[in-house]
Amino acid sequence: LVALRPWTDPVSGLAIGALLVTALVVVRQLFTVRENVRLLAETAARQNEARFRSLVQHSSDVILTTRADGTIRFVSPSAARVFGYDPAAMLRQTVPELLHPEDRERAAAFFRDAARGPGITGPVEWRFRQTDGSWLHAEILATNLLRDATVKGIVLNTRDVSDRRRLEEQLIHQAFHDPLTGLANRALFRDRVSHALAVAQRRGHQITVLFLDLDDFKTVNDSLGHGEGDRLLIAAAERFLACARSADTVARLGGDEFAILIEGADGREGLPDRLAAAMSHPFSLSGNQVRVTASIGVASASGNDTADDLLRNADVAMYAAKRRGKGRAATYEQRMYADLRERLDLEAALRTAVESHELTLHYQPIVHLQSGAIYGVEALLRWEHPQFGRLLPQHFVPLAEETGLIVPLGAWVLGEACRQVQAWRLAYPQLQLAVSINISGHQLQSAGLADALRQTLTSSGVEPSAVVLEITESVLMQQTDSALERLQELKALGVRLAIDDFGTGYSSLSYLQRFPIDILKIAKPFVEDVGQGADRSALARAIIGLGDTLRLQTIAEGIELAEQRAALVELGCSLGQGHHFWPALSAAALEELLRADRSPRLRLVEDSA
Repeated sequence: LVALRPWTDPVSGLAIGALLVTALVVVRQLFTVRENVRLLAETAARQNEARFRSLVQHSSDVILTTRADGTIRFVSPSAARVFGYDPAAMLRQTVPELLHPEDRERAAAFFRDAARGPGITGPVEWRFRQTDGSWLHAEILATNLLRDATVKGIVLNTRDVSDRRRLEEQLIHQAFHDPLTGLANRALFRDRVSHALAVAQRRGHQITVLFLDLDDFKTVNDSLGHGEGDRLLIAAAERFLACARSADTVARLGGDEFAILIEGADGREGLPDRLAAAMSHPFSLSGNQVRVTASIGVASASGNDTADDLLRNADVAMYAAKRRGKGRAATYEQRMYADLRERLDLEAALRTAVESHELTLHYQPIVHLQSGAIYGVEALLRWEHPQFGRLLPQHFVPLAEETGLIVPLGAWVLGEACRQVQAWRLAYPQLQLAVSINISGHQLQSAGLADALRQTLTSSGVEPSAVVLEITESVLMQQTDSALERLQELKALGVRLAIDDFGTGYSSLSYLQRFPIDILKIAKPFVEDVGQGADRSALARAIIGLGDTLRLQTIAEGIELAEQRAALVELGCSLGQGHHFWPALSAAALEELLRADRSPRLRLVEDSA
């Protein structure tokens, strides 16, 4: 009692009361602060929710919340714009039900992986079906919030990547397809050949590659322009596709080179013939009916051939076919590669010979058939090859045309022949020699031919009328309008123009009237028949008569016999050349002939006996 007495006095009571009041105030304040914190948290949550809802509603991506099995619980409003669906209608559907059949199994596996633990899964790409039946490419990123008390699901962030996918596909297509024709390009073709070889080696199947090259494509491109050249390539590609099977791969390897991959032996049967038949029809270019053929090389895989081996073999076979003539096909043989190596060596040697001026000109006299007097000479190119000996033009001029060496080579021939004949005209003015110079089809296509001839005439000093340019009949017929334009340019310089080997092509009277031609050279096959009766001489007689009608001079080529000379004179042909008179002579030998007799006459057969 003594101990409790101090707390029973008034002062003690007041102290205790004050403590109780203070405790109550503190407790009340704590409750007030806690309530304020709760209210602030709820306000922040509401603000965050409003902000999140605003972001979701205005997002370009589609936000989906799903259960672990992919059943949709929430869809953002942007689904209506992206997918074309009412978001409410998507609820309670599973995501795989909206996907392309090929993507559904992958999607089910994706949800199983995403549900295993918290975190982000993806991205993956699926195709969503749209209301119009098309497929939308979407990129999906999944976040596992199954344990989040607020979300309790898997959140899919879905973005439309259709434009990006189309761009990727376009870039891939451009990387592996020819932009002009739409065919497979070299990279894709080589990849498919490699794949076909691997399959063929496992299953014992045969695969074949056809290598095609358009004949005279450069002629069309240079004469009609690159636009018409592109049209020709597109039209040829369409014909190749029409001949091949749907399972075959048709490719443009570059330029005017195409290739076809055939898997299985049955696909090869008859294809080269179908291709040749398709190319036999003319192409309509710039209002002209242009005939362009294709040389075809065929190679089948054997042993452990690689894609490069097969392509090389088909290419080699194609060049072998081209050497046999236009529009031909050839199947690869091992000896062809050795022939190609020899040809490459010859090309290198020819390039050196042209650059070093190692080629020479020989000159075959052209004579007046009645008197035997020399009228002029034809310049004929010769190559003294260190290994193969003397080569005639037919052995290397086609190669020069293929490699482009014909342009510098032709310019040299033109300059050397004009210089030499001018020297002879000055030394033997009573002869007034003319010189005939052969012009190839490639030279005729060259835009600089007229300028080169003008410079040659000026530098040599030769009279333009003493220069005769010979163009083969086939070249004129192939180029028509472009040839006419070029010949008119040459004719304007004062030179004369001749059709070489006349009668071996398919000239018509209308062409002869259009072209500014001065001379017809009767081809050797027709001259050989002269003197063997009226029937055998009919073609030569017709050509000479045609020349008289059109006021064209005629020159007979390849005269070997005195009987042929006599018959030609009787038919009215005034000029000729051939071994009956003189072969092609070196410049020095012809100089001796001119020096020995200032007015050379026909060399009689008995003189050489």
